[in-house]
Amino acid sequence: MSDALESPIQPPHPAWLWLWGKTDAYGLSRQRGGPAWNSLLAHCLDTAAVCGALFEHHLAAPVKAHLADAFGGGHLATARRVLMLLAALHDMPGKAIPHFQMLFGNLRGHDTELIAAGAAWARAATRAGLPLSTPQQPKVPPHAHVTARYLPPLLGCSCLRCHGNTSRTPFERLLHDIAALLGAHHGDIPDLSTIRRATRPLDPTWHALHHALIRELARLLDVDLQRLPALLRIERACIPVLFAGLVVHSDWIASNEHLFTYRTPDTAGTDTAKWWQASQEQAETAITTLRLKRWNPRPMTWADQMPNTPCPRPTQQAVIDHPPTGQSLVIIEDTTGGGKTETALYLAHHLAVTCGYHGSYTALPLRAAGDQTFRRKADYLSTVLGDQEHAHLALVHGTALVHGTTGHLTLTDSVITMASNITCDDHDLHHHAPAVVLDHWYLFRNRGLLSCFGVGTIDQIILAAQRGRHWFLRLYALAGKTVVIDEAHAYDLYQQRLLAAAIAWLADAGSSVVVLSATLPAAIRHDLVTAWRRGLNLQQAVTPPAGPITIVDGNGHRRTHTPARSRRTRYRTRFQLMTDPGPEELARHLLNSHQHGVTTVIRNSVTHTEELHRALLDNAADYGWCPQDIQLLHSRYQERHRSHHQHHIEARLGPHPDPERRGRHPNPHRPERLILLGTQVLEQSLDYDTDHLYTDLAPLDLLLQRRGRQWRHPINRPHLRHGTPLTHVLWTPRPDGLPRLPRPTPHTVYDPYILAATWHALVNRAPSYGPLTLNHPHDTQSLLDTVYADQPPTGDQPIHQLLTELHTHWLRRLQEEATQAEHRALWPYDEDGNATTVSELSSASLHNDLARSRLGTPSTELIALYQHPDTGQYAWQPNDPEPADLTRYHPVRQADPHRRQRLEIHRNTIPAPTHWFTGRNPLPDATTWSIPDAPALTDRPVLLLRPDGQPVDPRLKRLNYHPDTGLSLKP
Repeated sequence: MSDALESPIQPPHPAWLWLWGKTDAYGLSRQRGGPAWNSLLAHCLDTAAVCGALFEHHLAAPVKAHLADAFGGGHLATARRVLMLLAALHDMPGKAIPHFQMLFGNLRGHDTELIAAGAAWARAATRAGLPLSTPQQPKVPPHAHVTARYLPPLLGCSCLRCHGNTSRTPFERLLHDIAALLGAHHGDIPDLSTIRRATRPLDPTWHALHHALIRELARLLDVDLQRLPALLRIERACIPVLFAGLVVHSDWIASNEHLFTYRTPDTAGTDTAKWWQASQEQAETAITTLRLKRWNPRPMTWADQMPNTPCPRPTQQAVIDHPPTGQSLVIIEDTTGGGKTETALYLAHHLAVTCGYHGSYTALPLRAAGDQTFRRKADYLSTVLGDQEHAHLALVHGTALVHGTTGHLTLTDSVITMASNITCDDHDLHHHAPAVVLDHWYLFRNRGLLSCFGVGTIDQIILAAQRGRHWFLRLYALAGKTVVIDEAHAYDLYQQRLLAAAIAWLADAGSSVVVLSATLPAAIRHDLVTAWRRGLNLQQAVTPPAGPITIVDGNGHRRTHTPARSRRTRYRTRFQLMTDPGPEELARHLLNSHQHGVTTVIRNSVTHTEELHRALLDNAADYGWCPQDIQLLHSRYQERHRSHHQHHIEARLGPHPDPERRGRHPNPHRPERLILLGTQVLEQSLDYDTDHLYTDLAPLDLLLQRRGRQWRHPINRPHLRHGTPLTHVLWTPRPDGLPRLPRPTPHTVYDPYILAATWHALVNRAPSYGPLTLNHPHDTQSLLDTVYADQPPTGDQPIHQLLTELHTHWLRRLQEEATQAEHRALWPYDEDGNATTVSELSSASLHNDLARSRLGTPSTELIALYQHPDTGQYAWQPNDPEPADLTRYHPVRQADPHRRQRLEIHRNTIPAPTHWFTGRNPLPDATTWSIPDAPALTDRPVLLLRPDGQPVDPRLKRLNYHPDTGLSLKP
């Protein structure tokens, strides 16, 4: 215990300096010789300083302009000061009440030094004049809600709710809205009933302390409290979202005890001007350390940005010739391999130059797809960053740490650094080449999107328009970026509707959105444009957009462009319907017919994939094939093995590994022959191409996406460069000749109606003499619109009757998805153009599981461990010489071992389908799969395996795991 806390000298006044805001629960302040608690004023000033630094250096130009209109009468400098003051008040008066303050004075626990410091603080604070006493009501309300309850009268509200004597004016309603938004800094915007429940009887002395503290904050921040009402004007729907997100962002950074030091009257003196100066200096350092300074790109040509592919393809050239001017929604439809990812990167750079965005976020349907795009984006950023720029690139999903297994990232004490061709020395940032890093701070929940640059799943955007913890923080984080939505065809109606709501919010906030897809049904394209215009508070467009390049600007004006047709056969593909002969016959056909080249088979279910894989291995020797020439990939692997397989496939079947030779020379590691089979992950997650393609019957838009795999890297197949690729579509006939379709259950991958409509469209268009040839996009768009038409095709053939029967179920499914989305979606403006109110955004009284990124029951994530048969020790892998460290570590106090352990747990995670635990012959409830002596895995389902992959638990004997084939379940 420090001598200062035990000193009998009279503490200095004023008393409010002795209000505490943070305690040193993790011991970080005391480790470096600092105090055991932080003054409430100091934390308020830290938060204000961070808010000012974010406003000055981080926020995108459109966001700053909107906030200036709302909080500064259009003046940036005034708005900055007002926002700093309001952000400083997020914990005031919520923490400045006896119920909260005595939490420190009555501290309990194992940290005896901190307990003694709390008792010493209580004595010193009492001598300073704080009327501390043990409250009669022991339950302490959330301090954020107390702030929402008591802040309005402190800012001048005299309405009846604030115990005044006047009816509420528009300004006073605005004060209550601001107080509620400040009360949301723990994740939920409180509603009126929640705020009322935070009422506590307060001695008048506490009210006097509140007024004094606010006056001191206003003095230090140079804000005239009398002029404050005239500066506030919240009209745009996005303002509450941006304001609440900025406050949370500021508070989180200011609470980082690695970046900010504690200050108390007995250790830092009572010169609050020096406190404020220290807060500003530490905030500037924090913004630099976390790489949050806004991207300021220099104008660059396509060749400058893409030195490995300096000659644009047709769609890329069309975008270069007709770029968006200012804030825009850009929809790009092009075949797989057409360079859509590079086009989006180019657009993000262009929009950052013209609109002042601070970065970009790329959203994909699967985590695995994000890993591959992450590497491509990191390479791109290393090219376009200026000599003195250092960018942070976040991988935004639940298993971000697993990305380190690919060898492209190196885990260090402070950052995860690109280890291939991008390096960073954190101790000398100003004298090295551009760096792209992944800082550990962003790996905590809800922080990844705050990075200037990010790659992750579409879930982040879908959750941004639903009530749930920190939903507004997601929108705030996305609002300053160009948001890229990739694989737009891959989302169901529920996700499409919620994406539309998020796009409307982003339009209102001044962001730009780039949507990428192989091809889109006209209805989806129309919904996207309608949502964008709704966010701009404009009426719906009368005519739907045509594509393939659609640009809608910030005024709602729309234009479309069609790329010049390429002479290459990339845009022409043949489709051949092929009866599925069963796994044995299909295996023999593949082994015999494709002795050369790469053959890919994409199946709709893991079960059918496994059956074909076993048949291929059983027959391989008869046709002269080796087992290593047959590779399997699906979703049921440990993450470490899935990442390994994915990297291995891309290294052999992707572009040339040398960036300088990429696109001009074939990959030297490409095998002479290979059969690659798997599920949808082969279409969405990998950068590779194939010579021959077989796919199960799937929705037409997915078939069109998959066929692009035959032209992704044509330089790898010079012998086929001038041919037209053939895609085999496997289907199983019924006795009457119609396709055998899956039953419509919650576990059905694709809806039976869409499968039947796709089959009918292909059969109806196919010539009698051979395969159906489609030219993209001229033929594919009309065919796609036929499949997704509002009504099924009419006629008197059996297929028409089947389509009519299935269409009814399809409509019910769509209606259910639309209803679920409507129930959850938040929109910035209603149908009449009225902005959504703060009370309508409240979420504190709702269950946190209301927000969902997709319908259906999520898979169960199992943690695989291996047990040595002799010693009984647990290990992460069968041959690990060291036992697995399963000690429970604190994420802050023991940050390094906690991070290493999280990495191992993520690497050993396997997703198991929900239906394995329901229905006939289910597996035991996964919550009972616990093991002894594993504190780190408490309440986590553990699949304990022998070295041969068989489960130790006899109840799970039907399961088996192998690194090459993944997790399987016997019937």
